[in-house]
Amino acid sequence: MSSITSYNPATLEAIGKSEKISADDLPNIILKARKTQEYWKNITIKDKKRLLKNLLNYISENVEDIAKIICLETGKPKLEAINSDILAGMASLRYSMDFLKKILKSHRIKFSGMKFPLTLMGRKSYINPKPLGVIGIISPWNFPFGIPFSQTIMAVAAGNSVLLKPSSETPLTGLKIGELFSASGFPKNLVNVIPGSGSVIGDALVKSNIDRIIFTGSVAVGKRVMQMAASRLTPVTLELGGKSPMIILKDAKLDRAVDGAIWGSFVNAGQMCAGIKRIYVQENIYKEFLKKFKEKAEIIKQGYGWDDPNISMGPLINEQALKEMEKHVKIAIEQGAEILIGGKRNSNLKGYFFEPTIIINAKQNHDVVQNEIFGPIVPVLPFSTDEEAIILANDTNFGLYGSIWTEDLKKGKKLAKQLTMGTIAINNHAYTYGIPHTPWGGNKNSGFGRTHGKFGFEELIDQHHIHIDKQRIKKDPWWQPYNKTKLDLQFDIKDFFFLKKYHKIFSLIHKIKN
Repeated sequence: MSSITSYNPATLEAIGKSEKISADDLPNIILKARKTQEYWKNITIKDKKRLLKNLLNYISENVEDIAKIICLETGKPKLEAINSDILAGMASLRYSMDFLKKILKSHRIKFSGMKFPLTLMGRKSYINPKPLGVIGIISPWNFPFGIPFSQTIMAVAAGNSVLLKPSSETPLTGLKIGELFSASGFPKNLVNVIPGSGSVIGDALVKSNIDRIIFTGSVAVGKRVMQMAASRLTPVTLELGGKSPMIILKDAKLDRAVDGAIWGSFVNAGQMCAGIKRIYVQENIYKEFLKKFKEKAEIIKQGYGWDDPNISMGPLINEQALKEMEKHVKIAIEQGAEILIGGKRNSNLKGYFFEPTIIINAKQNHDVVQNEIFGPIVPVLPFSTDEEAIILANDTNFGLYGSIWTEDLKKGKKLAKQLTMGTIAINNHAYTYGIPHTPWGGNKNSGFGRTHGKFGFEELIDQHHIHIDKQRIKKDPWWQPYNKTKLDLQFDIKDFFFLKKYHKIFSLIHKIKN
């Protein structure tokens, strides 16, 4: 059996190996997962919550060990590993515990607008939520714990079993997720981690007989996943790329906006699909913002942040990512933009480090403004009016996240409604991934479907509908055989049910009975 060697992108040292799963082994893994799910779906909510609490406590007691693996495989600062990965995952776990009963509870459908006539006829409908079955999760390397764990825990809480295919860049973190479930007492084969290449094990998973795919990754691969899943009509949730705008109005708290721009642009070395990828600053404060933004970017300390808590930015994931950043900078310069700061590798460090890069004098149609850049490169552009800012921000093929910075919250909310991204934050950016009550997902080339909250749970369960007829009417007036009386009756039904002409009730009852 072949293996994957993990390397620390900050030090370039090999840190461990993971055994690859063979595509030939996948059918048997799925079979075992399905059998386990049949057992798991019937476990009481009380017992599920007990196991979820075990898991929460176990993670809490092992934060250091989990963070160490994340940092080794990604090189990111320890604070980011804990905050953006582990705490984000724990938030979804806590949410699942607290709302599990409500999400899975059978409930009656309210016949708004038709309640009186349908109740009179003795008709009721209920939703009996049921798990889908086996969920396939294909996760990325940028948040190798936070993203797959959040998705896995919600799938499991909803009564499903999971096959998790971690990125080939971070398989050890994926395997750690599986270990956490095992150590907390969850049934064997409920959460199955399947390391392997995307083109082999990932493709095999998508083409298999599972019940839903949740994919987080690039637009190109997301389209392939959708095409392959279509052969079995397997439903998919796609969380793809982003080109998130930050709009800073002239009345914004400038220093806070600058700090927000630093974090949103350079957190995780810019390797975040919802990170700030375009900054639009109202022209009145444009120069002042640039000055402060540059000063803050210049003091960002890069390095391997496991032992040094003052490290604020880690490396890119690999050499190819470095080359991509160099390519983006080259194109930006060729198209007429200028580099205010950065624009090159950090030659003082051993790993795949690229300097925080601010680009100015770019045009809206330039590649650096239009194309996704998965790294620490951000263009800053001025705008004059609120209307212009909205037009510029919406001028994109992506639709994942956006933010507006202003002290006028009423105006901020009004402008937010005009933006086309899945989530718009006012005076903050992207951190709502850590608020599991809120939906996460986008539109356009950013994908479709939602994870998190009740919206995410709804994609992990079957809204099983049960309708009850108490048989108060001998024969429904639309049953055969048809005749002129029944035809005329349809017009009475129209008036009674939809126009609420309840004075026709006695006439209607008489006609139905006869």
